Amino acid sequence: MFIIPTEALFPFLYAGFAVLVLGSIYLIVEAVRVHRLFAESIVGKLVKTLVIVVVIELYSLGVVTYAFLNFFERGIYILLPIIGLWILCVIYSAYAVRSARTDVGSLIHK
Repeated sequence: MFIIPTEALFPFLYAGFAVLVLGSIYLIVEAVRVHRLFAESIVGKLVKTLVIVVVIELYSLGVVTYAFLNFFERGIYILLPIIGLWILCVIYSAYAVRSARTDVGSLIHK
C-alpha cells in the first residue's frame, strides 16, 4: 500500500488555510455590503446570520484541526477532505451572498 508522507501534505494544508482566510475576508466584505443595503429587511438579517455562523464554524473547526494535528500527525489524511469541504462552504456562502445582493439589487432598480 502506497502511503504519502505527511510532510508532503502539509503545503496543501497551509494552502487550504490561506484560501479559507482570503475567502472569509471576501465573504465578510460582501456580507457587509448586503447588510448595508438591506439592514432592516429579512434579507439583511439572514445574510448577517449566515456569515456569522459560517465564519464561527470554519474557524472553530480550524482550531480543532490544528490541535488534532499537533497530537496525531497522521490525522492529516482525515483532515484534508474536511478542509476541502471548508473551501467548498466558503465558495458556496460567498456565491449565495453575492447572488442575494444581485437579486435584491435588481428588484430595487426596477
